[in-house]
Amino acid sequence: MRVGTARPLHPTVQAVTNVRSRLLLCAVLLTLPPLPASVAQDTDPASAAIQSALQPQFTPPTPGTYTLPTIETVSDHILLDSTGKQVSLFALTADKIAVISFMYTRCADVGGCPLAAAVLQHLDRLLSERPELAGRVVLLSVSFDPERDSPARLTEVRETLSPHTEWHFLTSKTFADLQPVLADFHQSVAKLWQEDGSWSGVFRHVLKVYLLDAEHKVRNIYSTGLFSAQLVLNDIETVLLEADKHTATGRR
Repeated sequence: MRVGTARPLHPTVQAVTNVRSRLLLCAVLLTLPPLPASVAQDTDPASAAIQSALQPQFTPPTPGTYTLPTIETVSDHILLDSTGKQVSLFALTADKIAVISFMYTRCADVGGCPLAAAVLQHLDRLLSERPELAGRVVLLSVSFDPERDSPARLTEVRETLSPHTEWHFLTSKTFADLQPVLADFHQSVAKLWQEDGSWSGVFRHVLKVYLLDAEHKVRNIYSTGLFSAQLVLNDIETVLLEADKHTATGRR
């Protein structure tokens, strides 16, 4: 990982140099103490983004004290899970709150896919401490790089992140097969081509993580700058409180 000054974020993090390790940087950062302010100011933006997401300087509002209006509703899609089996998006998320991240495992932008992996792993750990919530939530990491992110590779990543709750790693058979899914979520992804016409191996994309309710309605979209596990957890609780209230009202 690139560090902007002679004062590194942490000796362990400084040793992270390859792309796969960047994806799994969450396993390191979740164990680190907060940065002193003087050091935090000198780190590069990508490192600061991850540090801010895992140890945010803001306190999210209390669950249930705010509302999350519907942004849009998504359709069902067929994907491949980490065993190579075809699965339905709606089947995986049936009657549950879903947190969905689009990514690829060779992403070299520490403030992109690795940041999403870090926050989702943190969220996974928080949910594992709340069984009453964990059973009503599912996490999905969907790769838009099926050429390299095979089911076997996704299985390897899943084992490394070691989920404590329900967390699926998905892709599609081809990049073209995934286009309807990306379009439905308005997730722009494009391959970057070199001057000789060959693919650089890099995708241009913007970090987006989606919160869906049990009716497949998008209730929030997170990105760099305002994205932390506690914020997502509070939003999950807010949506569940709303759903439970509607259920109770319907029974009267």
